Formats: sequence, structure tokens, C-alpha cells
Amino acid sequence: MKLYVFACKNITNIWAGIGAKRWAVSIAEPAIMQARATRARNVRVGNCGIIYCSHPTYKSLTTPFLIGSAPNVGASEKEVWPEEWRMPFDIIPLGSPRRHWTAKDAIAKLPFNAATRRTNVASVLKPIGTVVFSPIEIGDDDWSMLLEKLT
Repeated sequence: MKLYVFACKNITNIWAGIGAKRWAVSIAEPAIMQARATRARNVRVGNCGIIYCSHPTYKSLTTPFLIGSAPNVGASEKEVWPEEWRMPFDIIPLGSPRRHWTAKDAIAKLPFNAATRRTNVASVLKPIGTVVFSPIEIGDDDWSMLLEKLT
């Protein structure tokens, strides 16, 4: 199954997005935004997602969700967060930002990464930069483990 991982530096912004049942991506330089828009068009309602909190205090996975609407690649979201975010879409949260699983521990234990044993969080989860909206492939056991830990 496809899992989309979205990064956020700020736990307060995660709470805001989960409360609004909405997610979006931060603004980047035009070439990166164009690449994100191309990949965002492949996101489907019902796909699975999760948030990676990149704040140094956390560096963890939190709040699995289902994608509730396709990303609107031409839109901005200005009401949920203090700053403007782009390509907003609806989410159906399956957990709470109160629950965290450190990313290093998660990628060490999730079965989809067992064969490669990669340890770089960014290369395993693809949550930032030019790879936003690039899903990772996980199995049912991975999704079950994420739900057990985070819901």
C-alpha cells in the first residue's frame, strides 16, 4: 500500500491541521513546488498518510490519517496555520498528536525497511523537499504496527 509522509517542524501546526482535518505543504521555490504539484496529482482519496514531526524535541511519527480529498494544487490555505501553506487537502485523522513514535525506532522496526536496514529518516520516509507527495510502499503489517503505536 502507499503511505504518504508529510513533515512538519512545529507540533502546534500539527495540532492545528489535525483539528481542522486539513493538511497542506509549506511553500518552497517554484521548481520544487512544480514538482510537488506533479506528484500531488497522483494522490487519491483513501490513500494513507502520516505526519513526521521534524522538531528536534520530537523527530517522530504521529497521527496516521486517510486522505479525504485530492490536493488542490492551485490553492493556498491561510486559515489553519499562522503562515500560508499550499496544495491543501482534507484528512481523516486516525489518531492524535499526543502519540509519537520516534522515527529512528520506527524505521528500525517497520517490516518494509527490514531488508535494506536504511537508517536515514529522510531517505526512508521521503517527507521533505523535492520528494513531498512521493509515497513509500508499505505492507499491511507496517500499517497495523503504525496504527497500534499511534492510535
